[in-house]
Amino acid sequence: MPMNATDDRETTIPAGRDAEFTGLIRCKRCNLSYTPSKSTSALRLTYCSFLCELGDLGFSMQGLEHMERVKKTDEQPKEPVSAGTE
Repeated sequence: MPMNATDDRETTIPAGRDAEFTGLIRCKRCNLSYTPSKSTSALRLTYCSFLCELGDLGFSMQGLEHMERVKKTDEQPKEPVSAGTE
């Protein structure tokens, strides 16, 4: 009986690797499975990467954390000067 190339492969996942697959969840944007501990997103339990977070929300949580408020001034804005009049 000839040996098949698939005969020497294991068809079951070893018990040590089972724990690796139980922690997988799906990304809200791209629906791919990922491990939250390896996600580059600030919202690790929702998005697989920073790019999915940015694409879905339109901003990143890290960007919001570093954002500063613009102080309001009491002055009226100056009228724009036309390029042709001087």
